[in-house]
Amino acid sequence: MRPDEEFQDRTDRPLEEAIRWRLRLIESSAKTSPDFELWLADPVNQAAWNQLAGPWNDLDAIAQAPEMLAVRQAALDDARAVRDRRQRGRLMAIAASLLIGLTAAARYWSLVRPDDYRTSLGERRVVTLSDGSKLSLDADSEVTVRYRAHERALHLLKGQARFDVAHDKSRPFSVVAGNQKVIATGTAFNIDMAGPKVLVTLIEGHVVVLDDADKSVTAVWSRPVELKAGQQLAADAATPPQVIPANIQRVTAWTIGQIIFDDEPLSSVVDRVNRYGGPQVVIASPEVGAMKISGVFNAGDTLGFVEIVTHYLPVKAVSEGQHVIALESVTKKNGI
Repeated sequence: MRPDEEFQDRTDRPLEEAIRWRLRLIESSAKTSPDFELWLADPVNQAAWNQLAGPWNDLDAIAQAPEMLAVRQAALDDARAVRDRRQRGRLMAIAASLLIGLTAAARYWSLVRPDDYRTSLGERRVVTLSDGSKLSLDADSEVTVRYRAHERALHLLKGQARFDVAHDKSRPFSVVAGNQKVIATGTAFNIDMAGPKVLVTLIEGHVVVLDDADKSVTAVWSRPVELKAGQQLAADAATPPQVIPANIQRVTAWTIGQIIFDDEPLSSVVDRVNRYGGPQVVIASPEVGAMKISGVFNAGDTLGFVEIVTHYLPVKAVSEGQHVIALESVTKKNGI
């Protein structure tokens, strides 16, 4: 063997062995083995394993994406076909293609995968998106954002969010929430999924709301609904949408840390109050839940809310542990 061939053999052999170990571990569904650990103890082998495993492991977070599965499977199929040591040249070519392919696939996926924004109980968040649009998230909410060349596609998975959309006619801005799809180019609107219905409120500009339900079933409504500033669309999966005038100050109060109720059942009020953290309030009976209340409350001030409710309604607050407050009927408690 010529000196240059001997040097190339010493250089290629660890990477070749790393490929074979990768195949062996995948086929046995094992993360390691005593023989593998012994081989890995050699610093040269460790370097070769890192060179191969780095791009591969970087894809673990997106391993189930169809594009990534296809890249991995093709690489493994090629490598399994090269068992004969006399085909080392082909094996090394596959190794190079594997490294390049996995790295390129991960880079591509990082560009097209959706970004996910979420908040926990009691947390609010404002995000400026890449086009200058502003996304405001209420407590316990989640939105995914996927921007492409000709569209800006978002999905409100839960909670409530305000969208202040940067104007761009060439890329419509759409948000799917439940069975509704809101389409805009430059405008401001609020979507609330916290209650039994999806509420779409147009603050300014122009939006069109479409039924985005599964078209294999009978649609509840089919015509697009255009909203004007100050209007709110309320829709669920069972009934046609209703468009009513909206109180913009009330709808957007959460963005400044307030929640406003106007003659609403205590059960729905408590559900919303609980989203802002602090002790959780529970309703002791349907009778208490049906009581109506109006007022302006500070988000997260659960004790202040309970104090006001017990002052104006015939209910009593009973502690049920360190983090739970039950609202019980005073009349029922006294046997009246």
